[in-house]
Amino acid sequence: MPRPEPPGAGAEQCRAWLEWAATQVDTCLANDATACSQLLASLNELMGLAQLATQGGPSPADAAMVRKMSAVIVAVQGHDRVMQGLAHVAQSLRALRRHMGDARCAESSEAWRRLREQQMQSFSMAEERVLFARMLAHESRENAAANPDDAVELFGTEPGVAGP
Repeated sequence: MPRPEPPGAGAEQCRAWLEWAATQVDTCLANDATACSQLLASLNELMGLAQLATQGGPSPADAAMVRKMSAVIVAVQGHDRVMQGLAHVAQSLRALRRHMGDARCAESSEAWRRLREQQMQSFSMAEERVLFARMLAHESRENAAANPDDAVELFGTEPGVAGP
């Protein structure tokens, strides 16, 4: 016969799971930082070579190279926003883990309100604040699960593109 779980075992399991998720995000971010550094160093070297080649005057090929490099820079900036968002996820998971580890906080609606406010203030990107506000608005509705059209859509799709 399995013995009964001690009180709070579920919360401890949840806290351990949250820490694992945050650590996994941290690991992905660290691996990505190395790859991104290598990419940026390669781009810097390539830009130096392109500048040497254009010292005799710009050509159509040079203009095409500048357009392509600009596209790469925009892509790297987009990637940086994704990595920043993932760093915020890891921070949020750890804040939730700490919150759940304090029985007084875990049972206090005022403590949950303060945690939500702190979370909202920690976001540096408008998209994060909007999504979090939508999630909170969704949570506060009565019978939110009764209408699937009201659900927060975490993964959007572009028109004509299949979703996840």
